[in-house]
Amino acid sequence: MRDNLIQGFADKLALQHFSRNGMMEWIKIHGTNLPPENDTKPAAIFYGISQGGILGGGFLALSSGKNLIDRGVLGSAGTPFTAAFTRSLDFYGYDILMLFNFYNNRHVRLLLSLFQMGWDSVEVSGLLAPVSAYESLPPILIQTGLGDVEVPTNACESMARSMHAYTLPNNPRSIYGVPVMDGKNNDHSNVILTEIIYEEEYRGLPLDDIRPKRNQVHTCVRNDAAMIDQIVHFIASEVINPCEEDQCSRESSKHC
Repeated sequence: MRDNLIQGFADKLALQHFSRNGMMEWIKIHGTNLPPENDTKPAAIFYGISQGGILGGGFLALSSGKNLIDRGVLGSAGTPFTAAFTRSLDFYGYDILMLFNFYNNRHVRLLLSLFQMGWDSVEVSGLLAPVSAYESLPPILIQTGLGDVEVPTNACESMARSMHAYTLPNNPRSIYGVPVMDGKNNDHSNVILTEIIYEEEYRGLPLDDIRPKRNQVHTCVRNDAAMIDQIVHFIASEVINPCEEDQCSRESSKHC
């Protein structure tokens, strides 16, 4: 799986290079070409959600410094994969299957730790391990929802720390290792983390090792009007703060 992902990253980078340098005339696309605005090439934007955001973080880290991706948006993502996976509601079924082959969950944990050693080579936390590697990242916007039981928020915050990200003022909560952007301390990072809190679901998260209840937070984040508006402005090279007025607080995900 890891080798296939690395090959997929290489293929996508090659395709991106061909498209950005006028090397794809051999592809026949029917339709009318839209003229570029102000005689400039359209920006190359990467948008990954959930698993696309988890792998997309690694892809953006791998493509950094190559001028192939202008901006990236990662929704409901996280790292490392095994931490996100084992704390996800979706892990329950996989855990049952693995316990058919192991005595207890300690053995499952050892297997997943070995698995993570190989996964590091395609994930943002592994690819950004060299000192100052994050400095060549393109501008990236990370969005996540507090109360998400599919990709837990602590995994997304771990991704933000790997990328040396910042939060905007009035984020729903302070995050260890992720400072607030104040115009003075953000000169070396292009990465922004925005969290949206769903109060009912966030309060209902279990504090012990029990299975959480399924909710819609994972889907609601990408459909929230304020989050969509932030993405639209971000693609146009403008950073807006959707939490400025309401601290990105929503009562529940039931009606998103």
